[in-house]
Amino acid sequence: MPDRIQRSRKICESFYILNLGYVSSYIFDAGDCLIAFDSGASPKRIQSEMKKLQLDPAKVSTIVFTHSDGDHTGGIAAFPRAKAYFSLDEVAMFNHTTARFFGRIYAKPPRFAYETLEDLQELKVGEAAIQCISTPGHTSGSMSFLVNSTILIVGDELNMKKGRAVLDMKFIGIDNAKRLESIRKLARLSGVRYICPAHSGVSEDFENAMKGWER
Repeated sequence: MPDRIQRSRKICESFYILNLGYVSSYIFDAGDCLIAFDSGASPKRIQSEMKKLQLDPAKVSTIVFTHSDGDHTGGIAAFPRAKAYFSLDEVAMFNHTTARFFGRIYAKPPRFAYETLEDLQELKVGEAAIQCISTPGHTSGSMSFLVNSTILIVGDELNMKKGRAVLDMKFIGIDNAKRLESIRKLARLSGVRYICPAHSGVSEDFENAMKGWER
């Protein structure tokens, strides 16, 4: 099993983890507004965890999704003013192009407006510069996000076990060979300090966490 998700807390200046049970969300304080990375499954849960940290959901202007699974998108109603983003390739998960679980199940389209992001695109929101990194494998359009060159949010592409990155939850990935490629791609990034998965704890030692994946 991967390391447990940490309690809701401030990780570093302007950056927070929200423990939403079996999944986490992340919040970045961009100055005049907040940015959410995924929203968990429940609006009430994310609002409750933000209140503990004295963060106002009404200040979330932008929500960026690592992928479209319901445990990452279901809490979006907590952010009525937020502009939502998916990767362009993730659209294949909910337009009946790509199925999961041996080709049997298609995801439902989001019930909210969204815009799309492309690989290597930079999204600037307030004091945050977000580099979009295509990391397919868990879903066809899974995307990781590098915030201000130091904080890497990876969704379900990997988890942490004893402080090291692992490829787990293989049974729900649509292409684990691509996941391997995506993890190696992330491992080659430089200057990163924090690596933030959705279903396990945050590592504050990126180099050690990704050791052995660089090849």
